[in-house]
Amino acid sequence: MAKTVISSSSDENSDIGIQFEARNCGSERSETPKMQHNSKDFRILDYLRRNLAIVSVCALSIVTVLLIVTIIILLQKNFVPVAVKPVEPSPITPIENLTLPHELKIVSRLEWLAQPPIEPATPLHTPVPYVIIHHTATENCSSQTQCVFHVRDIQMYHIESRGWWDIGYNFLVGGDGKAYEGRGWKSEGAHTFRYNVRSIGIAFIGNFNTYKPPQRQIAACKHLIAKGVEMGYIEKDYILLGARQLHTTRSPGDKLYEEMKKWDHWARGP
Repeated sequence: MAKTVISSSSDENSDIGIQFEARNCGSERSETPKMQHNSKDFRILDYLRRNLAIVSVCALSIVTVLLIVTIIILLQKNFVPVAVKPVEPSPITPIENLTLPHELKIVSRLEWLAQPPIEPATPLHTPVPYVIIHHTATENCSSQTQCVFHVRDIQMYHIESRGWWDIGYNFLVGGDGKAYEGRGWKSEGAHTFRYNVRSIGIAFIGNFNTYKPPQRQIAACKHLIAKGVEMGYIEKDYILLGARQLHTTRSPGDKLYEEMKKWDHWARGP
């Protein structure tokens, strides 16, 4: 009888031990996934922490760039530019300016490839009492090639745009120190209204509101006038005038007009 009790007690203890062991094992098995889950969350948080720093740096860089661009735009809007007067290029180089022609070279119509006149020329009764100075208000020229280009362009403009039968000036003088034949000595020009029949019109190739013509161009004009007097096409006591003295224009340019006031035969009026 006593043996039976001991056995029963032993079985009960063993059952309790088995149940306790089973509970412990179950507890260990239940805790393992929880620890794994916590480790995974930690890795995610660590990844986000590292990437958050990179994102923050990128965002800060973008904000800085936008701020700089905004400041530049605001500065440009508030900036008032100072008007600077453009500087007109010099009409001729200093070396060419010092070289004066010893003799006058007149470039004929044939040489500068002039278009033939649309109508026959009106004869000019010579000698004439007036020499009238103009400027073409075009670019200046320093070589025969450049001057020929401008003379041909002026003739085309006078014929096609003005409706004249030929280039309007009797002669043109270039920055190369040469004279270019327009309508010549014997044909009436179309340069100064009411004075064409009594004058020789000479145009300086270029714009001389800002710059005085180079000395070789001035010398060419003076040689041309002297040649006209010598050949009997211009009166010996001729009157020299600027185009602005006879009608409303800036021709022959402010600087050239001041220069020609120093020449012989210049007069305050016709």
